Amino acid sequence: MLSMRKRGVKVEWNEYNDTSMTAHKGRPPYRLAYCTRQEAERAEALPPEIRARFSAEELSQLKSLPPRRLRDRLAGRLAAKRALAEHFAEEEGWIAEPRELEIFNDDAGRPFLRLPPGAMAAAPSFSITHCAEGGAAAVGGAGRRVGVDLETVVARPAEVIAFVSAPIENRSAGPDSPEAQARLWTAKEAALKLLGLGLGADARAVRPEAEDVTFTGLPAEIWRELGSPRVRLAYEQVQGAMLAVVFTGD
Repeated sequence: MLSMRKRGVKVEWNEYNDTSMTAHKGRPPYRLAYCTRQEAERAEALPPEIRARFSAEELSQLKSLPPRRLRDRLAGRLAAKRALAEHFAEEEGWIAEPRELEIFNDDAGRPFLRLPPGAMAAAPSFSITHCAEGGAAAVGGAGRRVGVDLETVVARPAEVIAFVSAPIENRSAGPDSPEAQARLWTAKEAALKLLGLGLGADARAVRPEAEDVTFTGLPAEIWRELGSPRVRLAYEQVQGAMLAVVFTGD
């Protein structure tokens, strides 16, 4: 069982539980789901209950992956199917089977959702992440974009943080502050995912603040193309990992 703390509330998660992390009352404008590393390791053998969650094409791709990549892929995909299934059930009234929610990657490595022919719903914005602690996925509410990142809280060398941060950010995210490092790193990567970019873009052009994210350079250009929406930020702590969700709108 996984323990999560969210805004001071401790939530327990049973493994193989298809329930989203978000509560129904006062929840944020996104849905969040998680898959533990232990669950992903058990799923690696692709037992019948796991195979039933994937289409034949998805299974073919999974079986071609080496063990570590397979565990990571399963952790992220299982979390994504959970969050997406709840989104469609609550927003569209569609009770989708997990295998109907086919998730693939485009040429740039970005995940996309393929729905069955005749599906009475549109694909929402969603984002997937994984680390040593497991996988997570976020699905944006109607008309919202979303990005998510999950990283193990561990001290990183100053030069690694300098690669993604401006000098003023470095001072508050030194090797003696692994939690601050994790918050900075996850916020930047989640924001770049929201924009459809990756860490190949200049993460120093992403500026996480207390509750919002601002941009300069190429990320700012993409943001303006999206209509210059407000971009907000929230964090969760999941055992030994930090999770950041970045989403558009008030």
